[in-house]
Amino acid sequence: MDLFPALDPIPLPAPVWLFKALHTLTLALHFISVHFLVGGLVLAIVWAFLGRARNDSTLLNASGLVVHRLPIVMTYVINLGVPPLLFTQVLYGRALYTSTVLIGVWWISVIALLIISYSFLYIMSVRADSSKATGWVGLIALAVVLKIGFIYTNNMTLMLRPEVWVSMYRENPYGLQLANGDPTIMPRWLFMMLGSIGVTGIALVFLSMKKDLDAPVTQFLRAWGGRVLAAFTAVQILLGAWVVQSQPDAVRAGLFSGAFYPSLLAVWVMTAVAVAGVGVLISTKGFTGWTVPSVVSAAGLANIASMVLVRDGIRDISLAAKGFDVWAQPVVTNWGIVIVFVLCLVLALGVMAWLVSVVARAKPISERYA
Repeated sequence: MDLFPALDPIPLPAPVWLFKALHTLTLALHFISVHFLVGGLVLAIVWAFLGRARNDSTLLNASGLVVHRLPIVMTYVINLGVPPLLFTQVLYGRALYTSTVLIGVWWISVIALLIISYSFLYIMSVRADSSKATGWVGLIALAVVLKIGFIYTNNMTLMLRPEVWVSMYRENPYGLQLANGDPTIMPRWLFMMLGSIGVTGIALVFLSMKKDLDAPVTQFLRAWGGRVLAAFTAVQILLGAWVVQSQPDAVRAGLFSGAFYPSLLAVWVMTAVAVAGVGVLISTKGFTGWTVPSVVSAAGLANIASMVLVRDGIRDISLAAKGFDVWAQPVVTNWGIVIVFVLCLVLALGVMAWLVSVVARAKPISERYA
């Protein structure tokens, strides 16, 4: 019995490997922005509460610096989240559309939840400008963002479980369910959310290089950047082991067979250890110049890229074991359209890089939030 809907008669307009390459690139960029958003929110909230409790201007200024950048980060989360979702729909539509229908109400609610979280990020920013409390507003924004992440995790795991689709639909056909009972949901969700705090340490390192910061704020950002890099990267390594261990036996066997996925897992572990080590170095000895930030950025990018590829492997192995081979889909390549698309993608990424460079070169302004 075929567990998946019938194959779409329209063939793919480009090779599977190209869609996968584009998916890997855009998803890695999306995950970086998600990490900065979630981790930035967590740290800004903690610093805001501690700063007001202790009447500590350094904590409040550090919190305000992060808060003021979160609405911009959210724009990248949203815009960089669309392409990988579209590529996933192209490659895995027979699975993803079904799981999306089963949790339809929750999935559609993501739009409203994004608007709510975005609104509270702006409220935080305005309140920080006026030296008002931002912690409670941040808690609301964080709760909503975490819920969005949980919904996404549910959908991306439910699409791998076609054996439960019929029973779920019979139980409730109105899209009100989530993927309850899946042992992989919690480790995958925690891996992304708690791991975000560690990745945010990289952003703090770069933020500390802002030229017009007071010395105590610079030292604070570097110390915390190094600490969260070290501590939460170590936590993410443990959570990564939990994610792999929670997979079905067939998936674990597939991840450790051959050379490709074991090599990716090794790269992920080694880069995570390197990031944590640099974090310890930053928190204890500090740094000067661009060498340390460049090294930790390169290691962080390699870590996230290898994680995305392993995640893709878990999906492919899981679906292949149940009769869905993503590589076996019919392809009729329209190279003209493909070339135009790739050129537009390169142009868009170039514009984004230019915008980042413009912001980096902009005349620094004094930021005080306490």
